[in-house]
Amino acid sequence: MLTRPLRVLVVLLHEILHALASLATGGGVHQIEVLSYSSGFTAVSGGAPPAVYSAGYLGTALIGSLLLGAGPLYRVKRFLYLGVGVLVLGGTLLAVRNPFGWAYGLTVGLLLLLLFFREFRFSAYLTDLLGVLCLVDVFHDLAAFSLWPSRNDASILSELAGLPYGAVLGAWAAASAGMAAAAVAVAWRNLREAGLQRRPEWGEFRFVTRRLVERSSHVTSYDDGSRRRGRVTLAVYLSILGAALLLVVWSARFVLFQPWTAREWASAAAAGGRIYLFGGRDRAGQNFAEVYRIDPSRLRIRQITALPSPRFGMAAVGVGDKVYVLGGFDGRRVFDDILELDTRTMAVRLAGRLPGPRTFGAAAAADGALYYAGGWDGQRQLDEVLLIQLPSGQASVAGRLPSPREFAAAAFFRGRLYVIGGSDDRGGYLDEIVEMDPSGKAATRIGHVPSSRIRSAAIAGPEAVYLIGGWEGRKVDEVLAIRPGPGGIETARAANLPVGMSDLAAVGLEGEIYLLGGAHERFQRQIGFLRWDPKSGRAESLKFRSFLFW
Repeated sequence: MLTRPLRVLVVLLHEILHALASLATGGGVHQIEVLSYSSGFTAVSGGAPPAVYSAGYLGTALIGSLLLGAGPLYRVKRFLYLGVGVLVLGGTLLAVRNPFGWAYGLTVGLLLLLLFFREFRFSAYLTDLLGVLCLVDVFHDLAAFSLWPSRNDASILSELAGLPYGAVLGAWAAASAGMAAAAVAVAWRNLREAGLQRRPEWGEFRFVTRRLVERSSHVTSYDDGSRRRGRVTLAVYLSILGAALLLVVWSARFVLFQPWTAREWASAAAAGGRIYLFGGRDRAGQNFAEVYRIDPSRLRIRQITALPSPRFGMAAVGVGDKVYVLGGFDGRRVFDDILELDTRTMAVRLAGRLPGPRTFGAAAAADGALYYAGGWDGQRQLDEVLLIQLPSGQASVAGRLPSPREFAAAAFFRGRLYVIGGSDDRGGYLDEIVEMDPSGKAATRIGHVPSSRIRSAAIAGPEAVYLIGGWEGRKVDEVLAIRPGPGGIETARAANLPVGMSDLAAVGLEGEIYLLGGAHERFQRQIGFLRWDPKSGRAESLKFRSFLFW
């Protein structure tokens, strides 16, 4: 119990080292969470797996060895407080997201900096205790992993790099033992009388343990001029350190101070003047359960809750102050649940179930009900159009498409459901525009788009249905306006997108259309966020404001 605060510090250092290794090798950091019962985790994307997953234990062993090896080198210990304090404060500000971790990291980081500037009775001994705890934590965990294999840093590295699990643990244990042995040897050598006689002069940097130094070596008295020069030197060092830190933070501000939201296959819907973003998958194949709330007027994004499990390829539809998420896929399992997000309380609950698992279908809302067309159930493409009654979540088959399909787009326009494009059960791309009257069960082909395409987004505007982007062997960069009328259906190019886009989510809000998906072309950490005005045809790529700089 007495060492728990320091144990939490060891865990925080372990997680910060994972994050630094990821950033240093070209990856990114989603967040760090540290809990009061000495546990934590770091969510990263990309980076070199050997460096990222080895940094936690090997980096902790290195810090522990440095702290322990300092021995009677009291001035070195003081600068170790400075180094560890800057590491803790920087890591906390840049990556820690949970309230306890944030408060703990800021408090401990400032205390460590205080120990650099001010002498206390325990100052020289705290480094020894912290060093021992770092090494004990490393060896305890490595021993536990070897006796009781589990999902841990070593097993993840083993899977990603194709290395034997035992070899990873053995290499980490050997490296940690080597660092610990070197630290003990250095500390022991410096404790000998010959070593103590070579201790540097302190000036105003004096610890309680100076008596040990005074018994073993001569301590020179410094006059006022020397002390002033020492203060100036210290001020210069700290100024250079502060300027370097500010330069690093400023140059990395677009990366470090944004949530890691870049992803594809995410779903989005509008409710209550806000946009809600669900799940998705990044380029490394990691799935997410996060739910973000986006305020387009203020360009703010914030995680508000999470889905029961990570998933992508689901449909999301907003009705009133609720958003419904239908089905989805996590790479192994296809889901059949209908989830409801209440935007007033931010609570997610199970509102019902689809007749079977399905994903990659198209959904739209009308008259307080949802329609879900086509999709894939994990084995085959489907031709069903489901009607989901709200708020009961009762689902039934309302009609059938002319043929099974997935990756289609759907929109409800002037009392009709339109399903556009998609991929059939033979893998072919479709160019069909299918219309369905909800009062009957007939779905008929009424026209074609200029080229066969899949993975587009559709949204209904005041005068037309807009089909946005898609895939036709390449990413499509056009917006089509589809206008059904008594004389047939008219299709025309409405605008060009700045770049080709597919697998995107389209949301209409206050007369403008927002497109979400992939990564921002400049700020790769942020999901692509494009605002398109149907009246002017103008498209603008937006960047979310950071909680520190913008």
